Amino acid sequence: MLRVYNISNIKKKNQRTGKSNREVGEQMKQINLLAVLLLTLLVSGVFAGQEIEIDSLKQILRNTSEGETVDLLNQLAEAHAGQEWEKSQRYANLALDLATSLDDKYGMAVAHTNLANYYNMDQNYRQALDHAALALGQFEQLSDDWQIARTLRTIGTTYSLLNQSDQSLDYFLRSLMIFEDINREKEVAATVISIGDVYTQWGQAEKALRFFERALSIYRIDDDYKGILLSGNRLARSLMSLKRYDEAREYLEEMLRVSDDHGTPHLKASIYSSLGELYYSQLQLNIALQYFMDALEIKKNEGDKGQIALALSDVARVHLEAGDSEKALSFYMDGERLAQEAGESNISAEIWLLIGELHMGNGLQQKTVDALLSGLNIAQSVQDLPMIQRANSLLTEAYGRFGQPGKALIYQKALQTAIDELNRQQSNRRVAELEIRYELDKMDKEIDDLRGSALIDEMKYKRRYAMMIVVIAFSIVIMVLLVVFVFYRSSLIRKTEKEKMEQALRLKADFTAMLVHDLRSPLTAVFGFAELLKMGEKPYEQIREIAKTIRVASQKMLQLVNEMLDLSKFEAGKMALSKTDVTLKPIVSTSIQMLDPVANNRNMEIVFEAENGLPTCHCDVLKIEQVITNFISNAINHVPKGSLITVRLKEIQEQGQSFLHFSVADNGPGIPEDQRGKLFDKYAQLESRASDKSSGTGLGLAVSRIIVEEHGGKIGYEENEPHGSIFYFQIPREDVRAEAKVQTK
Repeated sequence: MLRVYNISNIKKKNQRTGKSNREVGEQMKQINLLAVLLLTLLVSGVFAGQEIEIDSLKQILRNTSEGETVDLLNQLAEAHAGQEWEKSQRYANLALDLATSLDDKYGMAVAHTNLANYYNMDQNYRQALDHAALALGQFEQLSDDWQIARTLRTIGTTYSLLNQSDQSLDYFLRSLMIFEDINREKEVAATVISIGDVYTQWGQAEKALRFFERALSIYRIDDDYKGILLSGNRLARSLMSLKRYDEAREYLEEMLRVSDDHGTPHLKASIYSSLGELYYSQLQLNIALQYFMDALEIKKNEGDKGQIALALSDVARVHLEAGDSEKALSFYMDGERLAQEAGESNISAEIWLLIGELHMGNGLQQKTVDALLSGLNIAQSVQDLPMIQRANSLLTEAYGRFGQPGKALIYQKALQTAIDELNRQQSNRRVAELEIRYELDKMDKEIDDLRGSALIDEMKYKRRYAMMIVVIAFSIVIMVLLVVFVFYRSSLIRKTEKEKMEQALRLKADFTAMLVHDLRSPLTAVFGFAELLKMGEKPYEQIREIAKTIRVASQKMLQLVNEMLDLSKFEAGKMALSKTDVTLKPIVSTSIQMLDPVANNRNMEIVFEAENGLPTCHCDVLKIEQVITNFISNAINHVPKGSLITVRLKEIQEQGQSFLHFSVADNGPGIPEDQRGKLFDKYAQLESRASDKSSGTGLGLAVSRIIVEEHGGKIGYEENEPHGSIFYFQIPREDVRAEAKVQTK
């Protein structure tokens, strides 16, 4: 459908250029005439053909210079996306050409985004990344946070389709941070689903579970039934992978009720498929078969042959597990035929491989080889390297089982070739995209630095303004009460103001110098290694090490900026905690595993002691994980090499209330007594550790203190006997602040 022009926007643009009311009216007539002509062309295109439609549309665009035409073309591209992709591409290209001629930055960026979505669908991921990168750069120049976040998510989706999940997760997380800052809850929900999908690919079902739960809670608040079904289905599948079948069944039954009332047939079929997988995993084959058949019937009514082929494959798996190879083979063959008719080569190749495995299990050599070769040929025709790799692996296994080691060796070599080719392509893509990622990261850091500086300047201005009001009021009162002491009081006030201003300037200079120093070192490393990459081709291992170094330096800068943002959010009251019941023990273990390589480089040993059967804790798991990682990282960075670090987690009771107590103990030199009082202050730098290159801004412990206190807990420091330090925090198991609010009401 065509979207109507925003008349108020046109008037605003004309007022900015100084046009008269008469000129505005004439322009409005031209725009209305243009819309009528475009509608006429779209209708006539159905009968006269697409070429005539496009040629006529280009002719009209040549005769107009109005930027609103770009908006209309972009809207047409978005309207056709998902159904008529070819038309969507044509309109996006026309919008891009016209926006370029008009130097319309926003129109060009939107057109690049639409083209990125098209090329993702067309599996031309190189083009998709190029267009998305151009869109991102232009949206950043325009400071459009919403569009920046959407484009980052598009780039993350592209990397996910390229099976480069580590890079996709990076872009998804950056997108999520922006959506949270601008309070776009639905966009947050869609983004956390993508993040959960990445963790699902990595097999980290526990982390994926938390993101799917967050998405489901947002969609429930908004009564977004489509979102509820999508996130609830993913949540149930994560629970299934953790073998928590009863919880998964409860969610799926709830989703089934929602789909009966509000869902589309496609979503209902997906719920049926998940229920079939649930009962198939528990070997309740009759129930699983019934749900798979229900999903098959719905997909048949929908008419998507590719989806029907997948459903037939599910039914075949159940029959095969039940020992009925003939029925399984029949359903596999029907699915393969439909996949071929639909042009779904990947599905067709997968089914042929499943058929080959079936014949291999029955000991049918020739049929096994024929089926596996069919799958291999199809995979090679579409250049699906993972599928080629699997087909060669199965052929190697088949010939080995049937006593033909010579042929098994041939396919073993082909398997190794496929693996090498896959690794080579991934390496080439990473090298080609490294410069783009560097530029994007560099722009992100510059924007974040500017925002942080602006916020600090604004806070100092307000503080100075308030101080001036107090001083003036105080001076007036003194003048009224005692004229004799006016000059003396005025000189005293001026002296006090001067001292305070000098102190404020010293603090600002010290912090600015420290911040610049902490940012300059990793920036210098990133720039230096980027220059090395530009100097010419290098061995893969050297490129990999350079990329690792650049990533580490970027992470250091990102950590510094994140600490500044967290502190600013807490001080502004905009940091909302998302509390859930979680078990802290696996979170501590994950943090230790993540920091183990750093500890090993310093010849340190990290020992983790935790009681068995620890209860859950009601907290914001991401924030508490940030505090845990901060404590352990500080211990690694600030004690001598070869030290022992002991991490403890236990449950304690205080004043009839249950707490989880976490501590990190080291055998380092400890902290002087005169410096302990400012450990958790903002921008605090300990003199004994000031020479350490990893000392940082001192924000980490300040942010940790705020997070723990927001949970109703406490944080502190103790001496370790005979020498060393113990940093600890404890938080209540229950949400005591929420209970206190309820009692107050």
